[in-house]
Amino acid sequence: MMVRLTQLEVVGLRPRLDDALTALQELRLAEVVAIVDPGETPPDLADLIARADAMLELVDQSATGTVLSDTALQATLDHLEPQVAKLLAEEEELRAEVEALPRSIDALDALQPLVPELGRLDDRQLANLGLASMALVLDDPDLRVVPELTRQLAELLGRGHLMVTSAAMPGSPVGCLLVLRRGDLPDVHALLGTERIVEVGVPAAYAGKSLRATVEAMRDRLAALPGEGDRVQAELAATVNPVAGSLQATIAALRARAERAVAATQADLSSRTFVLRLWVPAKQTVRVEQALTARLGQSVAVERLDTGESVEDQPVLLRNRPGWQPFQQLVGLLSWPARGDLDPTGLTALVLPIFFGVMVGDVVYGALLLAAAWWLRSHWAKKSTIGEVGRVMMLGGAWTVLFGVLYGEALGSLGHSIGMPALWFYRGGPTALQPLLLFALAIGLVHVALGLLLGVWTAARGHHRRHLASKLGTLLVLAGLFGLAGVTAAGFPAQVLTPAVAALVVGVVVACVSQGALGLLLGPLDLLGALGNVLSYLRLAAVGLASTYLAEVANQLGARGPLLLGLLVATLFHALNLALAAFSPTIQALRLHYVEFYGQFYEGGGRLFAPLGGSVAPSPESEGVAALPTPAINAPEPVPAGSSV
Repeated sequence: MMVRLTQLEVVGLRPRLDDALTALQELRLAEVVAIVDPGETPPDLADLIARADAMLELVDQSATGTVLSDTALQATLDHLEPQVAKLLAEEEELRAEVEALPRSIDALDALQPLVPELGRLDDRQLANLGLASMALVLDDPDLRVVPELTRQLAELLGRGHLMVTSAAMPGSPVGCLLVLRRGDLPDVHALLGTERIVEVGVPAAYAGKSLRATVEAMRDRLAALPGEGDRVQAELAATVNPVAGSLQATIAALRARAERAVAATQADLSSRTFVLRLWVPAKQTVRVEQALTARLGQSVAVERLDTGESVEDQPVLLRNRPGWQPFQQLVGLLSWPARGDLDPTGLTALVLPIFFGVMVGDVVYGALLLAAAWWLRSHWAKKSTIGEVGRVMMLGGAWTVLFGVLYGEALGSLGHSIGMPALWFYRGGPTALQPLLLFALAIGLVHVALGLLLGVWTAARGHHRRHLASKLGTLLVLAGLFGLAGVTAAGFPAQVLTPAVAALVVGVVVACVSQGALGLLLGPLDLLGALGNVLSYLRLAAVGLASTYLAEVANQLGARGPLLLGLLVATLFHALNLALAAFSPTIQALRLHYVEFYGQFYEGGGRLFAPLGGSVAPSPESEGVAALPTPAINAPEPVPAGSSV
């Protein structure tokens, strides 16, 4: 349901503009209308908010504290940022080591079987022989680095070295063991540092070690990295946590100041006065007037403006039952209603779960969906996205159980095979197709006709004569076709034939005339589109039959072969069917609402009421929305009217 809004004009002394905005911010009942082009958040204020937010992302944000002044916040951030930056850089280095060390260890491990004798020599034993070894990991994606390094070493050292490499694979690092005279180490280090060698993957801490010492050191380091990561996290928490509460409170105050600063730029300012225009719920105008008078006294005047005519860019405020909130979000997923539209939330909440139940229609599947919905609702906050999904699933599961009883289905054909009675008809039976298709068409006819009636009402209310004639003509055509079909196939009395033909002819004429000069072309196309909308509801039967037959396949496969294997196969297929039942019917039901139903009366393109002090207006009726309590923190600094913060 859409709440009626009215527009107020507030005139006051310019120095009291921030007081007026603060009062409105605390109420969260008024949206400021941009009389002039709105400005942006002052850069210095936006910078402080961004810097404080970056700090809070590192720690628990549930702490409380007092608001800091801008100077104190600046000093706090200047003190914290270098320490935090150092710790974050250390954390990033540790993360890089965690990723790189296993690759290096694997590459060097591949060398040890190739040179087992050298692999057992440590650094001291090699030094006694006047030798040194270097374990390298070369990043050689195109297999060019190793040949180039081999050639360069041959030119530099001649035959006074030994180089062994692991098997080279494109895109994988290559392990390399280099044994050379100890006196040649400086020259080799210089060679590895030239630009002709693309990259050496072993960190500098392991350079110059023997193969065995390198691998052992890497393994020790890899084992120590989790503890190092925990140490860095503890140091970050110890650095930021003492001021986390104050940062949290200060950010809230800064955002309030920023919101008031932007709102101040939307006012019409003179040298001494300000003019604010506000959208306010009609039933809350007195409350807003009283709040402004209480804050500003006699230095403010409030006038109600006439909004009887169309006003550009008027927001919409929706009021729906708490249980309908998830469906309100589904409406917004397509488009929010514009002024003059009907709010389809209630109809969507009532009909969409029924469509879901018609398609799935299985007692066991419905019970499982109810259990899953209960689990989601009990483990997530009710107003969270997952909690709202649980609410929609619960309604769909309830209707699924009901239609499962009507169809006599429990795990598809299993319920029918064990004697579960169908209170209506069993969808898997040989004679079920015709009643199922007729049921789907009847649902489509009723749903589309309801949409057309709503379209007639909105067109009449908005004085759109052509739309009104078009919707009436389409309704007459559908009524005529229904009457003809009833006389032909359903045994309607013959007396229905004449009114049905008359309704069909008149409807075609009215629909064509409503389209103007191109009526002979556009009128029939419009009518064919409406008929196609009704036929589109056959998907209710198609998706339902697909679910029924997949469940039957699961049962037939489960009945063959060994018992345990059959149960496993049947369980897997039923799980697949249940997963499909949780998504595909929802998508099809939404599609029928968005296209076939909303298309008859819903324009969309609106925007939600966004009051000062909150991004979106609360969903309950405005008079039930209490003013926000003033937080027990130091008062935020005022925003001088017409000046930057």
